[in-house]
Amino acid sequence: MSGIAGMIGNDGSPVDRLLEAIRHRGLGGVWKGEQGSVRLGIRELHAGGENPPGTHRAMRGETVVVMDGRVYNKDLRHLSDAEAVLDLYERFGRNFAGHIDGDFACAVAHDDTLILARDEAGIKPLYYGHDKAGNLCFASEAKAFAGISVDVREFPPGHVYSREGGFRRFFSKAVDTPECESYDQAKRVVRALLEKAVEKRMSDGAVTGVLLSGGLDSSIITAIAARIDPDIECYTVSMEGAADLPLARDVTEFLGLKHHVYMFDEQEIAGVLREAIYHQEMFEESCIHGAIANFLAGRFIRGKATCVLSGEGADEYFAGYDGQYRVAENPEERSAIVNSLVNVAHNTALQRLDRLNAANGVESRMPFLDAAVMDFALKIPLEYKIHGADEVGKWILRDAFEDSLPEHLIYQTKRFFSQGSGVSSVMRRMAEQNVSEAELEAFNRRPGNPLLSSVEELYYYRIFKETYSHPCFDRLVGRWDPLRPAFFTSWEKPVYE
Repeated sequence: MSGIAGMIGNDGSPVDRLLEAIRHRGLGGVWKGEQGSVRLGIRELHAGGENPPGTHRAMRGETVVVMDGRVYNKDLRHLSDAEAVLDLYERFGRNFAGHIDGDFACAVAHDDTLILARDEAGIKPLYYGHDKAGNLCFASEAKAFAGISVDVREFPPGHVYSREGGFRRFFSKAVDTPECESYDQAKRVVRALLEKAVEKRMSDGAVTGVLLSGGLDSSIITAIAARIDPDIECYTVSMEGAADLPLARDVTEFLGLKHHVYMFDEQEIAGVLREAIYHQEMFEESCIHGAIANFLAGRFIRGKATCVLSGEGADEYFAGYDGQYRVAENPEERSAIVNSLVNVAHNTALQRLDRLNAANGVESRMPFLDAAVMDFALKIPLEYKIHGADEVGKWILRDAFEDSLPEHLIYQTKRFFSQGSGVSSVMRRMAEQNVSEAELEAFNRRPGNPLLSSVEELYYYRIFKETYSHPCFDRLVGRWDPLRPAFFTSWEKPVYE
């Protein structure tokens, strides 16, 4: 994990401010350099294993690369992550991003040219804007632009930018998965691809733990990881009486793994709420619920591990959010809901996990968001993912790993991380003590305000505005739940130029 920043312009002082705002993303060291009028900077976290300091920056001749992310191309494993990006740039020019197998946000400076790129799923964050002098700036987090820019935009996933060519969409050429031929074939492929994805993410020796909620997804990742490294350790955060904790304990007892558990209470939730909203850069209700548990998990893990595995991504790609798709009146509507959850993940669920782990100096690797796993998952018919009269989600995933965990763990029902850990009900009560329905109605009637769905969102929005006062930050916030109205009825789509 790292934080990158830079700009095009002769005055490089904004780069110092951008880097300082994201210092939590890389306490291992800071580097700054320039190539012509392009100024680049990076803060790096030393993840351990085979990753020495400097893994995320590379220089060769007139070309400089800084990046956040990991590159898993088999033929480039002898290179550092940034060296691999540089190698692909030298081979494919501005088409390099489509050849990266991994999650990344990167900047390439060649002569006097700046090129930016972000992975297709938007796993790694990237933002851009202009300073008061009109210079283009970029950084890993939106908070870096507070006081610098008033036109901050999210860099679109799956795009490459250059001043000469503007924004161009790219599609991955780094993976080649088979077509989905039958249920049994798909089940075998899903298992093989996910096992390979976990192995790739553990191959450098940096991963020493798993963020284990006790839910299906993290339990499957834990089972695979335990076969690769029987000494891997698990981390769980929970409240007293929460539903997920007994299941997490069942997983670690079954697999014979060391289990670290941190119990928190309502007072601690109230104590970290402002910090969690600041780091997450959001006010969306569902994401804030998850943010508290993620933030406390990251803080608990800090000092014990710098790199962990997570089960994030399975719900989006294997139809796990049953509360959303069960309201669909026909298959087309159901498919649209499932696709929507995939399309908004970059600035909802993935943003939540990235920010709250990064805030604590913890790198999270997500095997379900491996390029090959995502590519094949999108080829699987929805009826393979949602099964039977009870419409059980993630069915093919459960079936593929039926022999890896006890039956009650494989066929458990879906609970959000915040629900399973006990956070949601506490936060709802906190909000209702501070904001009334009348206040929400009055807020939603005012022109220009985002359309909020609950008193909870108004409570979180007020905290959000304490730091992110300019309206441009409001429009960066994604709406996770497709069943709720968008924050802005006439959404101003970003103009990529």
